[in-house]
Amino acid sequence: TEEDMFLFEEIYHLAKIRREVTGLEWHVDHIIPLKGRLVCGLHTPDNLQVILGNLNRKKSNAWQV
Repeated sequence: TEEDMFLFEEIYHLAKIRREVTGLEWHVDHIIPLKGRLVCGLHTPDNLQVILGNLNRKKSNAWQV
């Protein structure tokens, strides 16, 4: 939807701003992985979060409860 597209843009923009302000690497992460071992999530705004890159790499495709 148009609202989803707006939210996607905002989420990715937030990651970019955090990168510029902090000098650290920020990633847009799927809270529930798209292809996890136990569960599979969707590419929707409510399944996204902005987290530090090293935490995202550590998380990999795991679902952190």
